[in-house]
Parts: sequence; structure tokens; C-alpha cells
Amino acid sequence: MNQNEFKLMTDLTEQPAPQPAFAAYLLPFAAFMVLTACEGLDVFRDYYSYFYTTKIAVVFGLCFVFRKQYPRFSSVGTLWGVLYGIVGFGLWIGLCHLNLERHIVGWLPSWLYSADRVAYDPFSSIDTVAGQWSFWSIRMLGLSVVVPVMEEIFWRGFLIRFLISEDFEKVPFEKFTAFSFWGVTLLFTAAHPELLAALAWCAGMNVLLYKTKNLSACVVAHGVTNFMLGIYILQSGHWELW
Repeated sequence: MNQNEFKLMTDLTEQPAPQPAFAAYLLPFAAFMVLTACEGLDVFRDYYSYFYTTKIAVVFGLCFVFRKQYPRFSSVGTLWGVLYGIVGFGLWIGLCHLNLERHIVGWLPSWLYSADRVAYDPFSSIDTVAGQWSFWSIRMLGLSVVVPVMEEIFWRGFLIRFLISEDFEKVPFEKFTAFSFWGVTLLFTAAHPELLAALAWCAGMNVLLYKTKNLSACVVAHGVTNFMLGIYILQSGHWELW
């Protein structure tokens, strides 16, 4: 081996191992949470339709920029995803209407539980029919496409594996630990005012991930649940659910 070959081999072996793509998994979710917190402020309430549209555009843009760093879409387990999406919708609506949270909210710190959502009704807040249906379409796009992609990338693409190992991209999706399962489930629950519905639905989503070994199946399930939720809200007028 000559000197140049030896130097080349040395350089290759000394290169640092690639680091997990933390920004790709964290930034879309962080942007969504920050903008969601802002949209409920009084100063933005009169401009909610514009603010929400901007939020969804920002989150979609970030997911698009980082798209090559996420697991590739796979159809494995898609049918299970559709089935759980339907079951999950029924579970969510059923538990929401039971409103069992009212029995426990007095025991929870104010920072952990908030029953407030913007509950924006475009059909009473926007003057024109075109504007009403345009915003409803954007809201449905965000609810059933952008949010499922962004949330699944964070909760089950990143966090459920990061709680097992900092080098999370090397953790297989079927890897179960009680700590990661309950860590994701409880944090997801804390991020939603529908505590019991979120707890049960998220636990089921974790099981779906373990069964299918495929993040795409979870995106499909999340999208189906949210799409059905959006149609239900339109038909029932329960705007507080989105």
C-alpha cells in the first residue's frame, strides 16, 4: 500500500458517523406548536383564517424541505391504518361526548389542562360563501394531511424511538419499551384538551406502529381519523373539536 492509499483509508475511517436528523423531526412540530399557541391570542382572533393558513403553509414547507430525511412511504399495513383510523374516530368522538374530564380537571394543574380551543366556525365568521368553503377546504387539508404527517413524524417517527436511544434513526419501529410507549402517550395526552380520548387514541396508534412496523400506516390512520372528524364537525357544528 502506497502513502496516498494509506492516507485515503485513514481519512475514511476517521470521518465522523452521520448524526440523527433532529432538525427534520423537530422543527415542523415546534413551528406548529408555537403558531398554535399564538393563534389563540386575542390580537390574532380576528385574523384566524389567515393565521391558520400561514401556519399550515409553514409546517408543510418545513416537512417538504426535510422530506428526504424521513422514512420513505410504504403501503405495508395501510389496511390496518385505515381500519384503526375509522375505529379511532369512533373512540375519539365517543370519549369526547362522555366528557369525563370534568371529573378530574380539578385535580390537574392549570398549565397541564386547558379546555379552550379556538372553535372557529368559518360559516359564521366569514362573509362570502367562496371564502367560507375556501377556508374549510384549507382547514380540512391541514387537519387530514399536513397535521397527520407532521405529528406522526414527531411522535412516532422521532420521540417514541428517541426515548429508547439518542441515535433514534437506528431504532426499529417495532421496538417496544414501556418507557417510550407511556412517555409518548402521556405527552400526547397533555397536548390535547380531550384527555381521555387522546390517551386511548394515542395508545392505539403506538400499537399500530408496533404491529405494522411502518410509520406510513400511522400517517394513514391519523389522516383517516382526522378526515372523519372534520366531516363530523361540519355536519354537527361541534367546532370546538378542531
